[in-house]
Amino acid sequence: MAKRLQLSNNFALKKCSRRACIAKDRISQLPDDILVHILSFLSVKEAADTSVLSKRWLPLWRFVPRLDFDATKQLDEVAVDQKLQKRYMKKYVRWVNRTLRMCKAQRLDQFRVRFDLNELAQHEIDKWLEFAFARQVQRLELDLLEGGERIQASDYCYTFPAQLLGLNHYAGQPQSNNVHKLPPLWHNFKSVKVLLFKSVHVTGEVLEFFLHNCPFVEEMVVHGSETLVNLEVVGPSLKLKHLEIWFCLDLKSLKICDTNIVTLRTSSAHKLLLSNVPMLIEVDVGGHPFQHILDTIAPWGSCILSQLEVLKIHAYGGLEYLEHYKFPELTKLKKFVVEVLAKEDMSVLGCTHVIGAAPQLKEFELKLLWVLPLRSERECRKAVRCPLHHLKVLRLSGYYGRTSEVELVRYFLENAMLLEKIIVDPCSQNVHRHRVAPDEIARNFAKLQLEGEVPPHIQLLIL
Repeated sequence: MAKRLQLSNNFALKKCSRRACIAKDRISQLPDDILVHILSFLSVKEAADTSVLSKRWLPLWRFVPRLDFDATKQLDEVAVDQKLQKRYMKKYVRWVNRTLRMCKAQRLDQFRVRFDLNELAQHEIDKWLEFAFARQVQRLELDLLEGGERIQASDYCYTFPAQLLGLNHYAGQPQSNNVHKLPPLWHNFKSVKVLLFKSVHVTGEVLEFFLHNCPFVEEMVVHGSETLVNLEVVGPSLKLKHLEIWFCLDLKSLKICDTNIVTLRTSSAHKLLLSNVPMLIEVDVGGHPFQHILDTIAPWGSCILSQLEVLKIHAYGGLEYLEHYKFPELTKLKKFVVEVLAKEDMSVLGCTHVIGAAPQLKEFELKLLWVLPLRSERECRKAVRCPLHHLKVLRLSGYYGRTSEVELVRYFLENAMLLEKIIVDPCSQNVHRHRVAPDEIARNFAKLQLEGEVPPHIQLLIL
């Protein structure tokens, strides 16, 4: 009986094995369009790797309309050893060139370049742009930050080829004879929806060309362009929803009027002329000192401030000035974020004056950038009581365990009647290539200082 059962099992295994061998590859039977759509969710390298599966898959990756040349891994290695930059740059350029020669997509949903590239790659990047625009690219991203995180030195920055658009100058300068000449591709810009330029010299004339000649542009991001001097975003016909102008140090004027922009991020608020923007609900401004930012925001008028739902301020100084500043009422503000330097044990209670001007506030976040912070044993101060009827979430990023942070938590515990959650991140918010691990001493201070303060009905989450 046992022998018969063993023979039966062996037969069953062989039968299952035969079935497995003749099972059909149903995925490969899908139409080309569907398979290409699936591949579009992969990176360029991952999509190309599928060509080894079978002859059926061999050519499919070449038709993928999403070309994302993200070299994060290589950037991580360059951050550790800067000597690798030149060698990796040559490899990166060869990779992109080889891929573009094999690409057969007629249209591009995305073309993204993300690596530490500079003027040495000017000719190659010019050709890549010509390739992308010829295929009516919708999302164009040139992220050329040094080491993946810093603005390139001005003399080494790649310059967007204005002549590609048929403009008569090259980044504000007369066009020289040795500049690579590209034919204007007027009819191929109509599909652009997103433009991102980081460490790319681009002029206001170039940006305004895109705004007025590309009817679908909804997002525009420019970081670290020293050739951007003046920019006007004007006209109700513009589709632009998000504008980001950050660390463009030579900017003299930024005019945004009569448009339906929704979100704005700029470190040049003092150069900003803002009027008749009825859809604007989120503003992110940065600069130094804090007083300069606030004095810039105030003239926008109560009509603009009263429509904001999200306000983010990056001020690389203390918050003392806020204690004496009468902030206009922010009747619709729901989220308020403040980023400041954590110096010694300076009080941060100044931000409560802004909070008091926002009766509908639901979430507040304080980001602390560590610069020689010190823990002291001074007495906790108290801010003027102000009932917060809607605030539910408090986030403290860069918690260090200073008295100033404890007194801020106590302020919310005393005034936020509906507070549900306190999130504490004991990690400096300074920009780094790799996120710094949470400071164990800071984490221990957070537990020691807050676990006994926060009542059980409020969730305390220490990351």
